[in-house]
Amino acid sequence: MKNFKKLIALVLVFILALCTLTGCGGSTKKTIGIIQFGSHGSLNNCYDGIIAGLKEAGLNLDEYNVERLDSNFDASVSQTQANNLVNKKAAVIIAIATPSAVAAANAADGDIPVVYCAVTDASTMENYKNMTGSSDIPNFEKQLEVVTAFMGKKDLKIGVMYSSEESSSPIQVASLKEAAKAYEGMEIYDSVVADINTIDTKTNELINRGVDCFVNLLDNTVVGKLETNILPITNEKKIPVFGSEIEQVKVGCAASASIEYINVGKAAGQAAADIINGKNADDIPVATITEPNNYYNSKVCAELGLTVPTTVTATDVVE
Repeated sequence: MKNFKKLIALVLVFILALCTLTGCGGSTKKTIGIIQFGSHGSLNNCYDGIIAGLKEAGLNLDEYNVERLDSNFDASVSQTQANNLVNKKAAVIIAIATPSAVAAANAADGDIPVVYCAVTDASTMENYKNMTGSSDIPNFEKQLEVVTAFMGKKDLKIGVMYSSEESSSPIQVASLKEAAKAYEGMEIYDSVVADINTIDTKTNELINRGVDCFVNLLDNTVVGKLETNILPITNEKKIPVFGSEIEQVKVGCAASASIEYINVGKAAGQAAADIINGKNADDIPVATITEPNNYYNSKVCAELGLTVPTTVTATDVVE
């Protein structure tokens, strides 16, 4: 009996050792960590593009542990998620939006490659090592062409909100104001949103200042509350909101000169695949996506009394 017990003990030790070496069939998969700052149309399109880019590069994702994490627009959550992926020794961390990218870069500290996606101000990431990514740069000249065409005038008072947590947003506001100089009488009224709980107040404040319309930046905190907080207020007041991406037009913005975020994501996915296949992240050029396509929502335009112009070419998102 003693010998039998010893045999059982040896067998158990052998099984445990085997599991440690082989991961019991599962843990040997490399982890591809994807941190998404929050959920809204453009960031979801980034994620879909990343997956498409990984597949188009030839990766069989069944052979990897693809871990998607949502930070719910909280930079501290992004930091915790990034730290966890570093502790898991992920093969690569893909971070969607600037706050998640900064969190991933700080956590990885150059030891694990990071690919950022949809970081408007790529210079934010220049001091980090073992990193590359894709940058989305809005074309405000073309955006204002769309805005003025749909509004039917150029001397507009335009409201714009941005989050103090988005490092690229002040640069976007400056670019928007610079583009507005081409239009006599156009004014940009900007307002800083401290957190998501102040968006309603800031929206009403800008309306009370007499804005004719709103223009969205590539600001995830604000865009994340577009449907639930901003549009219900602006629609009641019959004030158009112009989006920065096609998904915003689909959910209720009047029109937009939109960057294609599927392509922004694909560029990041391709870079991540190249890294997994042996390339150094620092040797992969940052992809910059800036040329937009024009879209409008005919249902929204009708409800707001906007005439679809003939001076710009745009695609209706209403099927």
